[in-house]
Amino acid sequence: MDYRVPWYVYAAAILLLGWAFVLLIAWLSLERFDPLFWRAMVPVTLELAIGCGLLLRRRWGWLLGVATAVLFIMDGLHSIIFVRGEYVVIDAFVHRLVPAGVILVALLPGRARRAFLGE
Repeated sequence: MDYRVPWYVYAAAILLLGWAFVLLIAWLSLERFDPLFWRAMVPVTLELAIGCGLLLRRRWGWLLGVATAVLFIMDGLHSIIFVRGEYVVIDAFVHRLVPAGVILVALLPGRARRAFLGE
């Protein structure tokens, strides 16, 4: 069996790491470490962990990526449907649905799944 990881998994991991570092730098530049900061760091930490796990070809990176993508989709749809605000849809799309889409598109095809799970 061929267990090589496809190139697009590495591309998605690098995109996730880059996006997480951009968000991390933006939040750290505010120099406000209130509860809003710590709540915003949970998804950033997950994106960093997924990116590192995929680059290191770890099974937990694949599992964490798929589980987090499902939670991101649920959270994004919840925000769009139930939360009122001016930029809620844009925020949910950019911060939840796009990263979830990148993760799922990279991890669910058969070649990527076989490489991580050894099916």
